[in-house]
Amino acid sequence: MKKDNEKEAMTTYLISFKNGKEQKITVPDHWKVTFGPSVKGNNWGTDGQRLQMPMALRFYESEHKQRAIFTDVVGFRDLSIIIEEKRIDVKEKHGFMECDGTRKATTFQASTTSWVDPDKEGNLDLPALPSDTEMFTLDSSPKRR
Repeated sequence: MKKDNEKEAMTTYLISFKNGKEQKITVPDHWKVTFGPSVKGNNWGTDGQRLQMPMALRFYESEHKQRAIFTDVVGFRDLSIIIEEKRIDVKEKHGFMECDGTRKATTFQASTTSWVDPDKEGNLDLPALPSDTEMFTLDSSPKRR
């Protein structure tokens, strides 16, 4: 039995929906979680109709006390599970080389591989923004006519 001053252990789940939306839900640690078709015991219709049955994630406080149901769920996980994704970063540098008196365009390429935790902030793969000079080809020298 939990005392008044004791905090109840909680678990946070990441839920992914068919439409691409994601939600987090935090529930008491002792709640039962089930995942399956949204209508139990559904044997009507053809195989194709049964395959279209939305999947549901259910949370139960006790055997007879269902607290939540989420439909159109494609996946879920406990966020205490640590996941790492393999990321490959490729950098290119364009330049010129001179071989036997002939100047040739060339591209140098280097890649690094790392494992990152997608749940940690700062691990977003955002492209670098171009500078104003690159965007507008600004020239600081005065124009002459």
